[in-house]
Amino acid sequence: MKLTDEQKSLLNGDKGSFLAKCMSWLVDWGEAMGAERMIPVTNTHALVTVPGNLVWGADQKTINSAMELLRPALKHPVCCHSTTHITFAHEEQYKEIEMPQEQVKAQLEVMEMARDSGFLMTYTCAPYLVGNVPIKGEICAWTESSAVVYANTILGARTTRHGTESAIAAALTGFVPEFGVLLDQNRLASIQVEVTAKLRSPTDWGALGYFTGKETGLEVPVFSGTPQPLQEDAKQLCAALATGGGVTMSHIAGVTPEAETLEKALGGKIPRRKIQFDDNELIDSYNQLRDHTDDAIDTVILGCPHASLQEIAEIAHYLKRKHIAEGLTLWVCTAYATRANAERLGFAKIITDAGGYIFCDTCPTNSMRLKAKRIITPGFKQAHYARNMIGAEVIIDNLKACLDAALTGRWQNG
Repeated sequence: MKLTDEQKSLLNGDKGSFLAKCMSWLVDWGEAMGAERMIPVTNTHALVTVPGNLVWGADQKTINSAMELLRPALKHPVCCHSTTHITFAHEEQYKEIEMPQEQVKAQLEVMEMARDSGFLMTYTCAPYLVGNVPIKGEICAWTESSAVVYANTILGARTTRHGTESAIAAALTGFVPEFGVLLDQNRLASIQVEVTAKLRSPTDWGALGYFTGKETGLEVPVFSGTPQPLQEDAKQLCAALATGGGVTMSHIAGVTPEAETLEKALGGKIPRRKIQFDDNELIDSYNQLRDHTDDAIDTVILGCPHASLQEIAEIAHYLKRKHIAEGLTLWVCTAYATRANAERLGFAKIITDAGGYIFCDTCPTNSMRLKAKRIITPGFKQAHYARNMIGAEVIIDNLKACLDAALTGRWQNG
């Protein structure tokens, strides 16, 4: 790999051993992926969070091991616009979820260090909802697979799929190896998905993404025949693409910034394969994630990826002067900034008065491992992972059906 003098200086340890380690990680990764050079990055989204956040009640050894990485990392200032990813929970909610004290202590230390190093503590899996909105062509280093697909597909920014170590290394050094969808030729679509199904809700868009992820794997699909998506539609599509398969980006003809037309998305070439997504495929996608022995619901999970202010407003309007069924838990997961807006506008109070709970900064299944027997959710990503992560039965349906189930305690199919 060809390195500039500045990059060689970092690699040689001229700015300290930890930055040299970061540069070494990035160079090794780039060489493994066939990258010819390192390029500047201006926007990162990293998982800088409490150690063991995916292991409820992680032991002290696990916490100490992770802190040995984070403490030296966060002594260095970030080089660019850097936001942080999802955490266990907002600090005001530690007691309510009975978070172990050793993890609380580590969480607070990490938060202070990350803030001082320059990370913007947004704590959300959907950074584009709270101010991190890179522009077309901007080189990024983002964790969170759904956010990566959204950045490439909807915003026209450029990011490969990052893990914790590479995203932090990029934030501290200011460089990433150039490979994958950072290169023009790798952003062209190879598979065309002709959509004839009626997409009536964000969950329908999730079904499209789930189907396409399974069909395309790591390739770049282009969608034709879809209506103009709303932000909530795009959020569900991108999350499901990265759940059903390993998609890093897609194109929506006429929507994706670099795909004004189907022909441009394909680079003027004939697609390697054409796939049709019709009403039968739509129904089949839903049925794949309806794994239940009864229609009685004990848990409703909304906000995967995190709920937008628009979604919270819709939830509030539907629940106004109503109350959820006895013995049922309604989670609305969102970023703290979004909840603050919802509180000021009165939407949060309507939801809590109805018996719901707006939970900040985390995910009930991914991080909390909540106990549930049978959940309903409008998010294909949530439904897909909840089955194994918490061992619950799962039903996927649109937002209205989920709210109706919250009010009655039962899912009404159709």
